[in-house]
Amino acid sequence: MSWELLGPDKIIKTTELSDYTNTELYVPEELSGFFGSAGERLALIYNGREYPAYVETAGGNTKLKLSKVLIKKLDEAFPQYDSWFSDIKEPQKTPRLVITKESDHFIVRLLTGNKEPDINNDESSRTATEKAGQQRSGLNELFKKWISGYPNYYPRDFRFSFKDVINEEIPGVLAGLEPIKSGNYTVQGFAGDTQWAEIPWVMVTDKRIENSIENGLHLAYFLAMDSAKLYLSIVYAQRDAGRRTLAEKVNGLRQKVDTGSFKTNQQEIALPNAMLVSGTLCYREYSEDMPQNEVLEAEFEALRKIYDACVRSDSVQMSDTSEDQSSEEEKQQSEEPEEAVPEDRTESLLNELSNESDAEEKKEAPEIAPEIEKPVTAGAGIPFHEVDNEPDSAASADQEPEITMAAQTEALKNDFATVVALAEDIKRQQPHVAVTVNQNQEISRDENEKSEDEKGPEFGSDLKPYPLRNETLKPYLQLVLAKMANRGFIYSSELIKSYYLSLKSKPFVMIRGYVGSGKTSMPRLFAETIGANAENGRYVRVLVGKKWEDEKQLFGSLDSRGHFIPGPVMPILKSSKDHPEKPHFLLLDEMDQSPAEGYLRRLLEGINGNDEPFLTREDFGADVGAFREYGVLGFPDNLYIIGTINQGPESYPIEPRVIDSGNTLEMPAVEISAFPNFGSPVGESEWDNNQFKMLNNSQGLPEIIERLMVLLNELQNILVSFDHPIGYRGKNEILAFGINSGVEGLFSEQEVIDLAIVQRMLPILKQQPKMNQDVYRELACFGLKKEIRQRLLDEKSLTAFCRQLEALLKAKVLPCPRSGRQIIRILKNAIK
Repeated sequence: MSWELLGPDKIIKTTELSDYTNTELYVPEELSGFFGSAGERLALIYNGREYPAYVETAGGNTKLKLSKVLIKKLDEAFPQYDSWFSDIKEPQKTPRLVITKESDHFIVRLLTGNKEPDINNDESSRTATEKAGQQRSGLNELFKKWISGYPNYYPRDFRFSFKDVINEEIPGVLAGLEPIKSGNYTVQGFAGDTQWAEIPWVMVTDKRIENSIENGLHLAYFLAMDSAKLYLSIVYAQRDAGRRTLAEKVNGLRQKVDTGSFKTNQQEIALPNAMLVSGTLCYREYSEDMPQNEVLEAEFEALRKIYDACVRSDSVQMSDTSEDQSSEEEKQQSEEPEEAVPEDRTESLLNELSNESDAEEKKEAPEIAPEIEKPVTAGAGIPFHEVDNEPDSAASADQEPEITMAAQTEALKNDFATVVALAEDIKRQQPHVAVTVNQNQEISRDENEKSEDEKGPEFGSDLKPYPLRNETLKPYLQLVLAKMANRGFIYSSELIKSYYLSLKSKPFVMIRGYVGSGKTSMPRLFAETIGANAENGRYVRVLVGKKWEDEKQLFGSLDSRGHFIPGPVMPILKSSKDHPEKPHFLLLDEMDQSPAEGYLRRLLEGINGNDEPFLTREDFGADVGAFREYGVLGFPDNLYIIGTINQGPESYPIEPRVIDSGNTLEMPAVEISAFPNFGSPVGESEWDNNQFKMLNNSQGLPEIIERLMVLLNELQNILVSFDHPIGYRGKNEILAFGINSGVEGLFSEQEVIDLAIVQRMLPILKQQPKMNQDVYRELACFGLKKEIRQRLLDEKSLTAFCRQLEALLKAKVLPCPRSGRQIIRILKNAIK
């Protein structure tokens, strides 16, 4: 007998060769109810690990569908019994499966020999299971299980008992630690509610303060969105607060407590929730290469002490004992001498660079730029050169001295040393009492002697790091990158995010780059990874020919017999109309081979909001059938147009009207390095068109709009002064880009403005017949502190301006690093 029921909760199956080669077991009709009804998902536990299974009924037969991994594990359990696979079926070499039902899962064991399992009680097995559970109770083992197991269970049924690792086992270990056993803390885990959570967590909260999941201060473990990292962190949460509010709260806490060796750079946190990232005070990052239990417990205890210090310093409502303790500490702190306000190292860096530049100019060209003695004052605790009110004609841009290669090399060495020192100071956030003006002069001044106007902001308020790239990804975009990488194409996360948000904001994106940079492959691969390809008609590539004069090459024309011959755009327009729920992509490759204003006229009208049919009755002549098929087609809501532009001497210039109709992305140079790990390329990849539509309900959305409008207004004031204002169309599309980004937590508002300058402002400015260096200088300084910005703009030498800008860029304190890097390149080309 192949199957045998040993009791209401236990069944035995004598295995056959097919059981180790197939992923399904046929179950007799009389035993089919043992595993539940058809379609029901099951959890099978084998050797302490959980494997999915489900019951399937087809053709009157009941099958138990098993995981391929489980079949492999069963096969590996008996590699020595090769003779059994040769049909020498000795009883002692015939494996049997014993399946025991326990609440919401099934225990699977493999047996050999004639010994039958105990029908009433398998005490030895239960004891072994309990011992195994005890051995797995350490944080090291549980965290590894969390990291490695969660991505496997995320797409599966929520009833799998794996969630107990997060909801019960890890909280149980933390609750057993001595400081937590005091009873002052609440420990809870969250793997999801009826479905797996996007961000599972285990949280420790001081219950002596007014706190909740959505409000207050927490000590928590979070799983990264790629499930490759685990963060032990202190997080501040506030319901309905935006990222700016949370960031200000966290910055205030950082000034009150010592975060020790824990990380504070939020840019490196890979969580798909911008609010959690903005509310993170400090954290420790773990991977599968996990420290031992003693280290994990020690680091948890170290962070718990910082957490307690945050609770006390934040003056949160606590019990009487805690209030007395906090008051005593505050009293002691009030008796300590007050620290002096630290200096602003950005201005210090500019002073050093300015001194070096002055010395070089004097050395290289004394007859053109004689040294003028300038008074030195100490503004905001920093030496600052005040330029006389009279114009300094000797330092004008027209008389800019040429810097020799040797001088440039020496200057770069000095800049690099200064930048390294500045970057280290920023990381350590250590104040400096003395300020160096030059090699022979040093100024030190007590903060109490300064007037209120002279005192500057606290250290760090203006030295916020601005990384050049934002590589955090949401899971759906991470899957897109993984699928691209699986085919040998590696693109940066920031490029994919910018491309995705550009499509959401306006259905027209231009990609500019050199030959071989991947500007044609990237949009094709993106479309294919989300379900649109040439086979299903949802992706069409049109190679723009030379000397196209009008739109007939795209839309079609009449032949010599009066028949309408549809162009390559008509089929995708028709498919878009027939399948409005699916996104469609039209790639205009090498659109610079002909004047785009001519052949893109009708498409541009549709892109910019005209919903009338592209072709009129006259365009079809006497071809009534073609008119009925194509005559009603206008610009559909689910069509996205991408144009590639070469950077070469034979290219036609793209007119400003075309550039203003969409975003322009610059393809970066191909990166030659080890392949990054974007995760598994397996997953759902059939996007609906709703993915490209604006999301309008989000926590903190009014604040996102408000912040963007403030920044856009500042940017507009600059552009208006140079007669290059942003139009209504551009303003609305930048807002759409920023709102979509804010809702999905992809870029900060400052990064959105930086990208807007790169993708919209600079492409238009490059088309101007005469270059205005001042507008580039103003844009490069956008977002800097007023005094520092003015200091840079007052620099007469364009070479010195670029060097100072490069130093800020290297130190990662330039608010708009992406546009700043491009502007430096533009200005350097102008110097040549």
